[in-house]
Amino acid sequence: MKSNLLYFAMFLLILCVPFRGNEEGVRWLWADITWIPVTLVFIALICIGFYLYTKERMNTLIKKNEC
Repeated sequence: MKSNLLYFAMFLLILCVPFRGNEEGVRWLWADITWIPVTLVFIALICIGFYLYTKERMNTLIKKNEC
């Protein structure tokens, strides 16, 4: 079962990856505002948790209907 929530969570996690770099090293994209990547990670975790909850709920409903 594929869900758009997982794709959205992966997109949010990709936004947290540093994109700028030079010879001296990679510079964090959100160097001055660290609350943005933290917020994106928390939203991604909530999306993953909601996906797992709905998947488990669907499995339990299917098992109840089989009995």
